[in-house]
Amino acid sequence: MPSELLSDTSVNIALADAGMLLKQSFPHTAVSINEVSGNVNIRLNVRAVRHKLLHKPPFKVLTKLHGYHVTSASIAEGAGVTVTITAETPQGIVNGIYGLLQHKLGFRFYHPKDTYVPIYEKWPLPSRFDFSGEPVFAKRGFHMHTMHPVELTEPLFDPDVPFGTDEVKQYIDWLVRNGQNVFQFWVLRTADRTIWPEYASQYIRYAKARGLETGAVISLSTLQQKAFQAMEVLRPESYEKQIDRNIGWLMQVPFDYVCIDFTMGEFLPDLAVLMPDKKRYIMELISKKYHRKVFENTHVIKRRHSETPSYAGMLIHSVMFYGLADSKAPVYGNENIRFMYDLLLENKDIRETWYWPESSYWVTFDTSVPLFLLPYLKSRYEDIELLKDDGAAGHVTFTSGWEWGYWLIDYSIARFTWHLYENGRELKVREDFALTELFGKDSVGLWHKAVLIQEKYLKNGNLIALMAAKTPFEEMPYPFNRTFQPTSGSFSVVKAALPVIGDRHRERMKKQAALLDEFWQRFSAVTDKLENMHGDTEFMKDTLRAEIINGMRVTALRAKHRELTLLAAAHRNTNLRDSSEYYVDSLLSQAADIRKKAETIVRQQELIYRYPLSLIARKTSTHTSYTFGYLYPVSDLYFWKREEEQVKVSRFDAFFMNIWNFTKTLGLDGLF
Repeated sequence: MPSELLSDTSVNIALADAGMLLKQSFPHTAVSINEVSGNVNIRLNVRAVRHKLLHKPPFKVLTKLHGYHVTSASIAEGAGVTVTITAETPQGIVNGIYGLLQHKLGFRFYHPKDTYVPIYEKWPLPSRFDFSGEPVFAKRGFHMHTMHPVELTEPLFDPDVPFGTDEVKQYIDWLVRNGQNVFQFWVLRTADRTIWPEYASQYIRYAKARGLETGAVISLSTLQQKAFQAMEVLRPESYEKQIDRNIGWLMQVPFDYVCIDFTMGEFLPDLAVLMPDKKRYIMELISKKYHRKVFENTHVIKRRHSETPSYAGMLIHSVMFYGLADSKAPVYGNENIRFMYDLLLENKDIRETWYWPESSYWVTFDTSVPLFLLPYLKSRYEDIELLKDDGAAGHVTFTSGWEWGYWLIDYSIARFTWHLYENGRELKVREDFALTELFGKDSVGLWHKAVLIQEKYLKNGNLIALMAAKTPFEEMPYPFNRTFQPTSGSFSVVKAALPVIGDRHRERMKKQAALLDEFWQRFSAVTDKLENMHGDTEFMKDTLRAEIINGMRVTALRAKHRELTLLAAAHRNTNLRDSSEYYVDSLLSQAADIRKKAETIVRQQELIYRYPLSLIARKTSTHTSYTFGYLYPVSDLYFWKREEEQVKVSRFDAFFMNIWNFTKTLGLDGLF
């Protein structure tokens, strides 16, 4: 092994990891790495290190430096096979090791806790082959959205969580195994100031040893959801002193970069505009005193962007399952989010610019309902295809939970960020490749149909506005009723009950209910067919397939449930000629029956959650603004039950059956 590789920790850890996996995979065949004793010998080869001659190389050069080339040849007749992994950097060697395992030998790193290891009696590959990989982006990774009580929020912040550091390291291993090189998360102001830096440094040093670039996401003074603040706007102390003290504390953890949000919260003032001198001060402090890279966060809420120094990078955000080129993306008051693509194009040649999309969205959109939304796959795939030639430096996915199939979205995105070549020919993938891989080649047409059905009804037809639940603030009185998610159009369940104008709103609601029923029937039919598809009979894959089918069944049942509660809401005014108390009660009774069917699926799914129910699906103390895990609303289908009760008692305000602590979520304590 070249001396450069011997001294590189990321290569050494990858070798140990790969050796362990190969021993499991080949119980009767000797596979060695950089030895000559095995039936198969894997050699590592670093080309001339020309990357060291490049000063701040362009990001397209970095993608080539992170790529790899795998070749195979017979040593001699009957003497075995030598597989050579060649790259120009240690990171390329690491990518090549896992590329060989995953894309040639059939290992699958689906989830930090679900690794598929194929078992072979002998070496399965031809004695000669040529395989290579090159990343689409120089920087590829994931943002753990710890403002929400997701799987790793408590392990990242609480040293007392049993095996918490191991849980974080397991996720770091998953990133590296899937060819990613960036790991970041929101730092929360609830972190214990005395013990957290030392605790966090343990897993951050491990991430760096594995070759990951690590980032802290913070704010200048964001109030909401316990965000770490560099300063508090009403604190009787100079802003500069606060920034110096708080950034000094944070820099005890050896992060490689810091991302800063300059707003006080969603739809709240932008301090980058109101206090441009403080923006310059904190960026210069991090960059020049602490010598860490600094990035500015963006959001899809339209704002006037302030001047950003050229040495600072930028994260370009998008939300939910909407893409940069979509003509309709009715989120946060926008018609679409193409202006974010324009912002990316405007900045990519000036500064290091990363795309920052989502693979799920908590609170009330999908994971907490729950819904398994296939349009995420299509949007993330199409965005990467759009960006691959535009020169964006990075792609960092905003993840908000993995259960109910959302691990598959993350796994798929990691694959989308790589170009793979077999004998010089690119191996193209479709957005649903992971699903068809799990369910077998005969499922290809069905998965294509399933994606198109959700695209047609939920996304393009905007039924997602009804399938998702109401956001906590959407039911507030004006001016607090800000809209984050897609809205259901001009009709209103409140106005439908008014004798004078109710007819018009009722007719619109009945049409939407008919579309929900149509979606339920079509999506249920394709789910029935997919349930009988099996790629193989391996137990772990059977479990993963069952999880996907459960997610699809719950999504279909949610549509039927919403159809019934919507009709009940439309007909609850008995003054209108086609209403009756009996009809409304009958609709709500049917809705309750559907909910109970879905609850049975939830109980089944909870048996195979990968993290303790007490952590992710029950009431508990957390570092976030929430007193429960992110799947707590799913545990009793809270949103479904609430909609039934709203119709029964005609209560459609934010405080009815409320589980949210609005004061904590707004974070008014962050003013002082």
